[in-house]
Amino acid sequence: MPALKTGVSYYGCRIPWRVREDLEEIRRNHCNFVVHTFSEEDKEFYAQAMARIVKDTRDLGLETWLDPWAVGQAFGGETYSGLVMKRRDLCQISATGEQLPICCPNHPEFRAYLAQWTKVSVEIGAQVLFWDEPHFHIYPEDGTGPGGNAWACRCSICLELYKKRYHEAMPAAQTAQVREFKEESLIDFLAFLCREGRKHKVANAMCYLPFENSSTYSHWEKVAALPEVDVIGTDPYWRPHQKDVARHVGRSAARIAKLAQQYKKEGQIWILNFNIKQGEEGRIPEAIEAAYQAGIRNLAAWSYYGAGYISLASDDPKKVWETLGNSYAGLQAKSRG
Repeated sequence: MPALKTGVSYYGCRIPWRVREDLEEIRRNHCNFVVHTFSEEDKEFYAQAMARIVKDTRDLGLETWLDPWAVGQAFGGETYSGLVMKRRDLCQISATGEQLPICCPNHPEFRAYLAQWTKVSVEIGAQVLFWDEPHFHIYPEDGTGPGGNAWACRCSICLELYKKRYHEAMPAAQTAQVREFKEESLIDFLAFLCREGRKHKVANAMCYLPFENSSTYSHWEKVAALPEVDVIGTDPYWRPHQKDVARHVGRSAARIAKLAQQYKKEGQIWILNFNIKQGEEGRIPEAIEAAYQAGIRNLAAWSYYGAGYISLASDDPKKVWETLGNSYAGLQAKSRG
C-alpha cells in the first residue's frame, strides 16, 4: 500500500514571508503536500515571488504541486484569464457562432502557451503539475441553457481537425461523432500537457470533473491509460445539507481506486473545504474516511483554512481547518498502525 499523502490547495497571497507563516501552519495541520495555484497573473507578475514560495514549501518538507489555475479558462479555478481578452483568436466558438471566453484545447498557440507555463513552473521548482479539470465550454446537457442545444467548439482549428479525422465537415448538431471528437481532443490535450511535464522530468496529476458531460471526460479509462499520467483524481464536493456525504464521496473514490489499480496509477480524491455550513464540519471526516475505505491514499482539500478569505468561505473556517487537520492526523496514525 502506498504511503499516505495528505494535502491542501493554497492561493490568494503572494507575499513570501506571509506565505511562509501559512506553510508552517499547513505542515502543523498534518499536510505533507501543497497544491499552489499558478495563474496567468502569477506567471506574468509574481514568478519571482512564487519561486520563493515554492522553495519555502520544499524546504519545509512539503511536496510541491503547481496548478494552471483557470489558465485560458480551460481548467478549473476562481480567477480570471487575460488570454481570453488579449488573444480572442484562441477562443472557442459555439455551434451558434458565439465567441466564448475560454481558450480552445486544440489551438496550437494555446498549447504553446501551456508549454511555456510548464517550463516556468519547473524552473521555479514544481515537483508535480496538476492538470485540473480540462474542459471545453460546459453547457447544460439537457439543452435548456443559453442557446438551447449550443455546444463548443467549432473554431477554425476544430473544424479543420474534424474534417481531417472524419473526412467530412463538422455538423452544427452535436452528434455522437462530435462528442467522440471532443473527448478525443481533450485526451490528446492532456497527453500533450503530460508529455511536456515528462520532458522536464516532473510528475503529472489530473482531476476529472465529477460528472460526465460532452465537454469533459466520459470514458475515464481512456485518460487513466495514458502512460504520461501519474495521478488520477476527482473532486466529488458535496452540497450543503447533503444527506449521505460518505456514500457520495465513496462512490467516486471507488471508481478512482478501481481505475488506479487497473492502470497502475496513484488515485486521489479532493475533499470539500470551502462553503461548509455551520454545524456541517463533521462531514469532512466522513468524506475522508469514505475515500480511505475505498482504497484512496492521496487526499487533498480545497482549500487552505476553510477558504476563509474568499466569498466561498466556510461559515467557521477555523473549525473547518482544525477538523481537516484532526482527520488527517487520525488517518496518518491509522496508516502507520
